[in-house]
Amino acid sequence: MAFYFAPREARTTLTCPDCGKPLDIRRTCHEAYMQCSACRRTFPLKQFISQMDEVMEEFLERLYADRV
Repeated sequence: MAFYFAPREARTTLTCPDCGKPLDIRRTCHEAYMQCSACRRTFPLKQFISQMDEVMEEFLERLYADRV
């Protein structure tokens, strides 16, 4: 059986609501969230679901359901 490890972060095309810089989608062992690469603010995923880009969609496809 092969194990696949999902990446811990990815750069999206979505922008930070505060400063307009690109957002990263990140994960820990317990959750996934959005974080601005410039101002370092964090945001819940649900705030960006309606704007989801391809990077975010692919990242979420590789997460266990209990992290969302």
